Amino acid sequence: MQYTEGQLGRIFVVRIDDGEDMLVSLRQFVQDKGVRAGSIVFLGALMNGRMVTGPEEPVIPPVPHFVMFEGGWEVFGVGTIYPGEGGPHIHYHASVGRAGHALTGCLRDKAVTYLIVEAVIYEFTGLSARKEYDEKTQIHLPVLKSREEASGKAEQALVKEEQRPVTREEKKEEKSELPGGLAEIIRDLTRRPPT
Repeated sequence: MQYTEGQLGRIFVVRIDDGEDMLVSLRQFVQDKGVRAGSIVFLGALMNGRMVTGPEEPVIPPVPHFVMFEGGWEVFGVGTIYPGEGGPHIHYHASVGRAGHALTGCLRDKAVTYLIVEAVIYEFTGLSARKEYDEKTQIHLPVLKSREEASGKAEQALVKEEQRPVTREEKKEEKSELPGGLAEIIRDLTRRPPT
């Protein structure tokens, strides 16, 4: 398992109109606004599109099973946004339904809007995340680092600094900072390893 932590940045509400390709429109919007990481929630209707509804066989690497749909389908779904080679990587999963039939899967290649699609884009900031191609699965996977992992080099430098012997000049400065025994107590407390 991997994880990363960040904060909520900007929030955009986007309307995609009849005949526009939702995937193309949202990708262009994300690029234009400089959204590096985030999530997309969307709902509306699609005239036609193409989605992966699972693998042909459950093996690694998978061979995707593609399904085309057309004729005006209701849609709702979510997407993730991560930086990657060549710009933002957006991964959409959705359910589409029409006349008692439903499909769920990964929207790919095209998703032409019927009437309207409403999307809300939540930007995330401070994440250490990106999409990278994985040789084993042969798909782009998110690579996530916790703050501890991302700041590991900075922490290693701090540990080295703490392990460095204290010079006479530094000892003199420490002694002159606070009066009497209080300085010794504070120094003792701050040098103990965390529990």
